[in-house]
Amino acid sequence: MLQNQITFNDIPQLMVDVLAKLKELDEKMDRLAPSVKADEPQWFNVSALIDYLPNHPAEQTIYGWTSAKKIPFHKRGKSILFNKAEIDEWLNDSTHHKSVQELERDAMSYISSKRNGVAKKGGWR
Repeated sequence: MLQNQITFNDIPQLMVDVLAKLKELDEKMDRLAPSVKADEPQWFNVSALIDYLPNHPAEQTIYGWTSAKKIPFHKRGKSILFNKAEIDEWLNDSTHHKSVQELERDAMSYISSKRNGVAKKGGWR
């Protein structure tokens, strides 16, 4: 067993013993714990999703996103569930920033559509 007094010379052997026990525990956990398959989808409820998302939005914000269909979700009964793979894809897509050329093109098409709309209604030119 462990003595009350540990000397500096005892530390290497104690470390070997600790690492051996740790390895033994790790092997036992691997045998006992059900293995999570890579192809098996992971699901989040609303509170788990809040913890997973980088900005930790409010619960009401997430419900608003589901209501507006801005975030991928699945409904089982009264529960709202989120697939991790779909959320990861949504995060990658939603963080896409437009280039300057894309913004200029969008602005020009918006301006031209507004000018055409006003001119058709008999407004100014």
